[in-house]
This record gives sequence, structure tokens and C-alpha cells, in this order.
Amino acid sequence: MIRAVTLLFVLAEMIAFLSVMAVDAKGDDSYRPQQSQADHWFEDFNAEFVEPKVVKPPSLLASADEFDDFMKQELGEFKKYQDERDKAFSDLLNKDWREFQMNFGIIRDAKPKPVVFPVAPLSTTPAVPEEKPEEVVKVEKVKPSPAPRTPRPKKVPSSQFKGKSLKIEFFGMTVVLKIDPKFATALGQPINKTAISDFWKVLSTSDYKPLMKQLQNYRQSMTLNDWGYAQLVNKVAQTIYRNRPNEVKMFDWFVLTKAGYSARIGYNDSTIYLMLPAKTQFYEVPYFTYDGRQYYVVSFSGRADKVSKLYSYEGNYARANNPIDLALNQLPQFEAAAQQRALQFKFEEKQYDLSVQYDRNLVDYLKVYPVTELDVYFRSTLSEQLQFTLLNALKPMVEGRSEETAVNLLLRFVQTAFEYKTDGDQFGREKYFFPEELFLYPYSDCEDRSVLFAYLVKNLLGLDVVALDFPGHVATAVKFKGKVKGSAITYQNQRYVISDPTYINARAGMVMPRYKSTKPKVVPIATH
Repeated sequence: MIRAVTLLFVLAEMIAFLSVMAVDAKGDDSYRPQQSQADHWFEDFNAEFVEPKVVKPPSLLASADEFDDFMKQELGEFKKYQDERDKAFSDLLNKDWREFQMNFGIIRDAKPKPVVFPVAPLSTTPAVPEEKPEEVVKVEKVKPSPAPRTPRPKKVPSSQFKGKSLKIEFFGMTVVLKIDPKFATALGQPINKTAISDFWKVLSTSDYKPLMKQLQNYRQSMTLNDWGYAQLVNKVAQTIYRNRPNEVKMFDWFVLTKAGYSARIGYNDSTIYLMLPAKTQFYEVPYFTYDGRQYYVVSFSGRADKVSKLYSYEGNYARANNPIDLALNQLPQFEAAAQQRALQFKFEEKQYDLSVQYDRNLVDYLKVYPVTELDVYFRSTLSEQLQFTLLNALKPMVEGRSEETAVNLLLRFVQTAFEYKTDGDQFGREKYFFPEELFLYPYSDCEDRSVLFAYLVKNLLGLDVVALDFPGHVATAVKFKGKVKGSAITYQNQRYVISDPTYINARAGMVMPRYKSTKPKVVPIATH
């Protein structure tokens, strides 16, 4: 029975192997669209086979012994191919490297944000008079947010693997791995193409496949996106190499390449740099263009490396084509670390107090997230704790009100429950918040508030929202079902009323004076 199960497992792997052979028989070496990174197994199932051959289908083999012989032959050739591919890449690394001049980081919005935002005059008069009930669309009953589920992440067994035990803490999760001691090699000195090629040789001849499998298991368990997987790899590297940053980046490069990403490394003087292409823009980090793709210098510290030029190799590792995707459509599943935040605001001369819980492990994870496209932040969500406490606290405040009044209440909440300060003043750099982050940090600015406000309007009121990208400012606009007076934009033949979560005390339909004559770029907020 055990033998039969084993044969079935190996057969499943061989099917993946043979399917790749069939694809590669077409000879297509062009760039392919990114597959879902969460679906990747370790790199050997994306291997490139130049000379596929016709094989006898396993189902037609006469006996289990013949099947064993078949597997030994085919997997032996599979292993031979892997060795040849790594040797070819190692040889490539020993060839001439070229100098690349780096482009300084792209700035998403070069216009400075206002240090102090204006305050709109308070008004107790509704924009839509109550004597016209036909124009008042009431908020339907809001469905309560479900309580958080515990425990969240699945356990990942490591007993089936051999090697030296490695234990790391990853945002509240204990990750236990078994690794080949050969990984703990040192990068030769001085740093040059020979030292880099030798390092690749050592790692590529190690027993790295069990580590790739374990990392994939943890990735699936914690539902990590591409950036989360890269952070996990980097955390493993930091634990193995401790205070050797060059070896850390070399390990990151090796593992990400084997996982199918188009990772590259470069060096200047005594420093190694890790680079990755991306589906979404990295802002304010150095990059160079190679083979039609932008390669960004990746940092896991939250601060961009400063580099004006470096040396890198010509060519790529076979079948490692994937760019990193920064989209965060599903939050990672860590052990919850609930922290409390008390908030208060005034609306229509009444004070509202609420207490919410956010996930500190999630906020810590987001702390070093690269600055990227606005829609990535607007498409994200909240942790289960924050959804439950925040939405259920705001729910009774908006129920039974007109849509316009409910939107104005949410505007006032976001405008006044959080203090304003630019990212430059708070962090010394640009940092866009995912909605969870507003509840840890003492200050937030325009794009942060707009992200949270858009989430609340969609999830509490069920209204469509778009982001408005002004020079030096981000706001939102809401598509009401009823008639609402004030400034608006037209998007896809629909009227969206401008609603600014940073213009203090402003109601729906009010625009900051400095932007009244400015046409913003509309950023649609996709649902997922």
C-alpha cells in the first residue's frame, strides 16, 4: 500500500514534469505572463527542456518493477538537466559583467503635500432639505461584521524533512525549517564575478529542494503574496547569515530565482544589491532597465538603498521570468496580536466614542512594504479584528440616515479622529498606509485617509467609490443613488460627488479651495 501511494505521488510529479517537456518542445522562449505565484512549486517543475523525447506512457508499463526502472531513468535525466542548467548559469556568471548606470527612484507625485490643510466652516443645514423625502435615499440595514476566527494559520509539519533545524519568528508565527548545512557558506573576497559564481555553485549543489518545498508550505499556510514570500525568504537568510548582509542578498537571489522570479544581483565596491522586476511600480527606489524590464533595488528595511551604478551580468536564469506582484488582495494569516485604539469625533453637535482592535503583527508586516501604485492600497482590506470592531462600532451610527448624511458622518470620522501630518514629517520619507496602519501611527495624511474612507463607504453603505489623484493631494468621490448637490466628476458616464477625507469638516460635494480649478486623475477601485 505504501509503495502504491509513493508511486502515485511520483507519478503526479512526473505528469508535471512531462507537461513542461511538451510545452518546451514548442521552443517558445519569449516572456510569459505571470502565473499566480501562490501556485508555484519549486523551480524544477518550470524547467526548460530543449530535447524532449517520446516516452512510453507509465500506464502501459507491464509491472511495478518496470515502472520503477522508468522512473529512475526519467528522473535521472531530469536531475541531469537541472545540474546542466545550474552549470550553464554558473558559467554565464563567470563571463563579462557590464556596468549599469542607475536611475534614481521614480516619484509618484512630485508636488509637495500641504503641511496644514484648511478647515471648512461647520454647517448644521443638510445639503438636501428634509422636506424633500423623495430625494433622500436611506441607508439599508448594515450586516454585522463576523467575529474573528481563531486560530488563523495552519500548522506546517517539518518532521518529514532532514537537515539542520532552523527556527525563526515571522510576525508572530514560529517557522521551523530543516536546511542543508551547506547553505551557511561564505561569499569569497574580493566581491567579483568569480566569487558570485562560486557562491551560486555551492548553493545549487546543496540539497535545496526540501527547503523550497518547506517555504512553499509556509507560504500557502500564511497566504503570503509575492512580497510576503520575499520577506519570508529574507528572514530565513538573516537567520542563517546573521550580520553578513551580502550573503543575505545572495541567498535571497538564489531562492527567489529558483522559485521562478526574475531576480538579479549586482555589486559595486564591497556591496551586493538584490534587484527584482515588478508588475506594479516601485516608487522612490533606484532601478536600471535590462532587456526591456525595470529592475528595482529591493530593500527589506523600509528605506531605499542609495546606489548610482553597479555591475551585473548579461543573460538570465532559464525559466525564471516572473516579476514580483505587490498586490495585497488577501491579507497574510498570522497569529492575531490585538491592540486597542480609542477614537472620538463630533458630528452634528454630538460626540461619538469608539474603541477598536487592530492587528499589530499585520501592521508590523506592512511597515516596510514598498511604496507602489495607489490602487494597491485602495483594493486592500482590514484584519478580521479591525473589521469586526470598527464596522460594528460605526454600524449603528449610519443606519437609518440618508446616504448623504451617512457619508458626511464617515467623512467627519476620518477627518477628525486622526491627526494630520505628512509622511515626510512623520517618517522622513514617503510611506503610503494600508487601512490597518492608520490605527497604530499617531498621524496620517491624505492618501491614507482616503483609503480608509473608501473602505468604510463600500463596506458600510455599499456605495461605489473612486480615488481622485490631484497634484500633491489624494481624495475620493462617491456615486450616490440619490441626488446630492455639490462638486462632482463624471466617470464612465456616472456622477461621483467629491468627498474629501482630509478637508476638515467638509461635507460631500465640497472641494478644497486650492483644487477647485484642478482636474484630478480618476483611480478606479477594483473589487476582488
